[in-house]
Amino acid sequence: MKKTTLFIALFSIVTVNAQIIFSDDFNTETPNATTLDQWISNDIDGDGAYWEIMDMLAFSTSPGGVPNHPIQTNAVDSDSWEGNSLTPDNYLTTKNPLDLTHATGTSLTYTVGSYQINGIDIADKYSIYLTTSNNPADIALETPVITKLVSDDAPCNQADGSASAATVTIDISAYEGQLVYLTFRHYDSEDENSVLIDDVLVDGILAVADPSFNNFDYYVTNNELNLTANTTMSQVSLYNVLGQQVVSQKLNNTNEVVSISSLNPGVYIANVSIEGASKTFKIVKK
Repeated sequence: MKKTTLFIALFSIVTVNAQIIFSDDFNTETPNATTLDQWISNDIDGDGAYWEIMDMLAFSTSPGGVPNHPIQTNAVDSDSWEGNSLTPDNYLTTKNPLDLTHATGTSLTYTVGSYQINGIDIADKYSIYLTTSNNPADIALETPVITKLVSDDAPCNQADGSASAATVTIDISAYEGQLVYLTFRHYDSEDENSVLIDDVLVDGILAVADPSFNNFDYYVTNNELNLTANTTMSQVSLYNVLGQQVVSQKLNNTNEVVSISSLNPGVYIANVSIEGASKTFKIVKK
């Protein structure tokens, strides 16, 4: 109850908008293209097979096609079999970083699938990364957000193709407050089939910036919370993770120092007021 009360008290005064942060349905791309508008495709294993655009409508309606495949438009595809066995290590990375610096409640939704309809050769492995670098060598060293097989979500076992793709949503709130590149990596797969990705969407709640907090900054050092603003600050409050107020101090300057020496090490929520507007942020006392 205390946590809920704190959340309402702090965030009811902040204006928020639900917003799409990034999206791509690949429908403006040219079939078979490996150079994409919003992505960089890297063939790290060097076999010449990249992530590329596939026209899934043509696939579904072709002779012998699967008319009820869930993906009926363009998708991006990486193969572990294409007339012969392949051992892909293919990266698909956004050209520009996703701005999660002021986002909360963020999630990633995408469709994943395969061409298969017989329930076999669907163990293609892929990982999703959110990283501050778009260099594949750096990305490979990071911990993936998730690692899955196509078969984890799409059983691909219906003759009409209706089970050959599925929509997945994952929580990416751990990456909020950063500029991050999104990567789909297809690897550790041989002589399976493919990974199809479509309808990539990142969304979340973006706080509307208040001009009172232009150039506002804060940092913690030597048991002190240092606050700087262009406009005179009037109040600061700190809350622990249980929602209990542990510091409350009136302010009357554009540069303020608040002692936190009495607080135990841990995470605290700070709330600063300027001219009737408020800003909430997290601090860590070490």
